Parts: sequence; C-alpha cells; structure tokens
Amino acid sequence: MPCKRGLPAAALLALVLLPSCGGCSDKNAHAADAAPPVALDAGDGGSDALDDTAMPAAAGAELETRMRHLLEAIAQNNPDLAGDALFPRDGYVVAKDAADPQKAWDKRVSGLFRRSIERTHKRLRGIEHAKFVSFELGRSIIQMPPKRREFKKALWRVKHSKLSFTIDGKLRTLDIAEMTAWRGAWYVTRIR
Repeated sequence: MPCKRGLPAAALLALVLLPSCGGCSDKNAHAADAAPPVALDAGDGGSDALDDTAMPAAAGAELETRMRHLLEAIAQNNPDLAGDALFPRDGYVVAKDAADPQKAWDKRVSGLFRRSIERTHKRLRGIEHAKFVSFELGRSIIQMPPKRREFKKALWRVKHSKLSFTIDGKLRTLDIAEMTAWRGAWYVTRIR
C-alpha cells in the first residue's frame, strides 16, 4: 500500500516497524544534518521515499550513540561534538512554518542548543569527568498537529528524557527538556 499523508498513528507505527533499507544511517556521524531515514514504499514503481513524520523507536544503539555525543559535548563544552543529536537544519527548513526557516534554525534551535551546552557545562561541577550510563526517552510521546508559525507537518515530540551519567562514581541525571522526531529518529530541540 502506498504511503499516504494523514495515516492514523497506529498505521504509521506499523509502517515504521517494517524493515528499513540496510545501511541508511551512519551511527558514527557527527553532523547536524545527519538523519537516519525510514524507507517506505512511495507507490511509484518501488522507489523508496522518506516519511518525515514517522514515529521512531523509543530506544536503540543509534540514539544511545548520539546521546553519548551530547554528554561528550557538555563535558568538553563543545556543541560541535553533538551535532548529530541536534534537530537537523534540513528537516527544520522543510517542516517549519516561518518566513526564513534557516535563520530561525540558527537562532532558535542551534543558538539555544549551543548556549544550553555552555550553561550546562558551567553548572555541573566535575562534568569534565562524566561517564555515560544510559539514556531514557520520556514517557509522554505526542504527535504535534501542523500549526501556523510552528511545524507544517505533524511531528512527534517528547519531553523530559533522561540522560544518566556518573561523575566520580556518583550517579547524576540531566533532563532533556524536549526532543522531536524527524525521519524516524529522535533529536534534541531543547536541553533546558
């Protein structure tokens, strides 16, 4: 069956659970626009199309790797190390309802992300010695409907995900305020 916009959430989830194309994601990517795609039948003779609004799996090695990069970025006060954890510019440009979505991404997504990394690094004493423990996606996953001056597509969003790590043997957690799904993967849209 061809992929149609406006599928109910249960049908969309069933599509996401279908096997995707092999080698679609680079688990070691450190680029802000790296987005592991979900392959779906577009109904045009067998070619694959990317579903921008697919709900991704709750966990996996790829997401854990990107969250390790986020902790590394905070520990070293270097946001560039977590470029693959940040909501991709290309996705934002396609999905955002704004006069200049590239400028909006620079200011509202990338700029806030960079400042949050810096603030979190300064706030957490001893973060330079942090060791990753785990990442837990928040429990309240919702699909945000398209809205004027927001996203033009119905994207999935989750709040209050937990990044767990140790500093000198003591367990600590960092609340990730908001993550948004794009093409079958979760990305940070707001740390604090």
